[in-house]
Amino acid sequence: MLNTYQRQCKLALQVGLGIITAATPLVIATPTLAESTFYDVQDHWAKSCITQLAYEGIISGYPDGSFRPSYYMNRAEFAAIIDKAFPNLVQNRKSVEFGDVPVYYWAYSVIKQAYQTKFLSGYPGKVFKPSRYIPRSQVLVSLASGLNYSPTRSTTAILNAEFADANTIPNYAKKGIAAATEKGFVVNYPNVKFLNPNKKATRAEVAAFLCQARVSSSDASVIPPQYIAGSNSY
Repeated sequence: MLNTYQRQCKLALQVGLGIITAATPLVIATPTLAESTFYDVQDHWAKSCITQLAYEGIISGYPDGSFRPSYYMNRAEFAAIIDKAFPNLVQNRKSVEFGDVPVYYWAYSVIKQAYQTKFLSGYPGKVFKPSRYIPRSQVLVSLASGLNYSPTRSTTAILNAEFADANTIPNYAKKGIAAATEKGFVVNYPNVKFLNPNKKATRAEVAAFLCQARVSSSDASVIPPQYIAGSNSY
């Protein structure tokens, strides 16, 4: 894996790849092995990835010891884990004040950072829509954009070769997803041939994408290879 950097952020303590509600606040603490042994991922296909990210302090679980892998994630929550996973990337563009992200919003700082490092962008009208659930396509485009990856071959050829549902990929996402596919970021469970780009991303799926994006050339993936798109092609 790439070297993990940890830094304190007064707002990041509120988030760790999870859905924050008044009834079920997340547990955020110094990473320990115990923190990574969530009872509801013991037989999960992404267990090794979730365990690794939790141990590194990138993600966390809930007070009852669960991770809730099938829960969806919103754009603000995703910005928070991006801030933890890639804290040292260079800011490539000036900040923008989004009308729906006031300075007192819990994720204001991480959203600003995600925008400046080109991991995330807003919508027309200078809004960010922080509470909107993030689809799988946006997660993959975010990682490709923030890490500055572009496809080396024909975008259409890559997508048509790897995904039976390539025709459902939004136009804005095609180049980014093609790049993510070449880099091995794309994880499709249970059928590797179906991307489901417009499906809301679950916590487990985001964790899997993130694990793949952080794998170095010298490290083995912790995701079962049969779920990694293009793993036998590049």
